[in-house]
Amino acid sequence: MKEKPSGRYGQGGRMIDAVIVAAGEGMRMGGIQKQFLDLEGRPIVYYSVRQFYKYGVDKIILVVPPDKVDYSAEMVKDFHGSVLTISGGERRQDSVLNGLNECDGDIILVHDGVRPFVKKELIEKVIKCAQDCGACAPGIPINDTVKLYLRNRILWTKGRGNLLQIQTPQAFNSNMLKHLLKLLRQHYVNDELSLIECLDEDVCWVFGDPMNIKITYPEDIELARVIAKSWRVE
Repeated sequence: MKEKPSGRYGQGGRMIDAVIVAAGEGMRMGGIQKQFLDLEGRPIVYYSVRQFYKYGVDKIILVVPPDKVDYSAEMVKDFHGSVLTISGGERRQDSVLNGLNECDGDIILVHDGVRPFVKKELIEKVIKCAQDCGACAPGIPINDTVKLYLRNRILWTKGRGNLLQIQTPQAFNSNMLKHLLKLLRQHYVNDELSLIECLDEDVCWVFGDPMNIKITYPEDIELARVIAKSWRVE
C-alpha cells in the first residue's frame, strides 16, 4: 500500500471526514453480511475505504457490526492508521450517529459501505457542492415511470420528470452536522438527507455515477464482479 496522499483540505483549508456505514446484517441478502463478501480478492467494503483513503480525506470512520470490529481493524491496517473502526447500532441511523460522533471535520461525508466503486471525481464534486450549499448528494435522473404498488396491484403512477435516484457519498458542512446529530436521535429515517429537507436549509445534488452501484441483492454481486474485473486495486 502506498503512503496516504496529503489531505487536500487539511493544509490551510477545510478538514474532511468520511463515515463509511457498513454495519448492516444483510437481511435482503438472506442474512449474509454482504459488505464482507469477497470481490476479486478483497472484501466489498475494502474498496470504499480505499477510495476515500486515496482521495486524501483527513479521517475515515468505518462503522461495522459489533462482531466485526476486530476483523475490520485488521482489514484496514494497511491504511497507516487513517481508519477508525467502530461498532454500529441497531438501526442504520444509529450506526450513522455513532460515526458522526467521531467527526470533527468542516465537511462530513456519509457513504454506504456496499457502494465499492465510488470514484474520486464524485467525492470531489459532492464536497465542493456541500461547501457552497450546505448539504449535497449525487443523484441519477430517473428515466422510467415510477409506480406505487401494494402486493400485486399498482395503486399510483408518477411521471418520471424531476425524479432522482440518490446515491452516496452524501456531504454535509459542520453546521448541518449539528442538526443531523440532533435529528438522528429524535426521528426514524432511512436517509440522512431527508432530515435536512425538513429544515429551512438548502439541499443540492450533483450528477452521480451509474457505476456507483449499491450491492443489495444477490444478483448485484454478479454485476459487481464484472465491474471489479476492470477496477484497479493496488
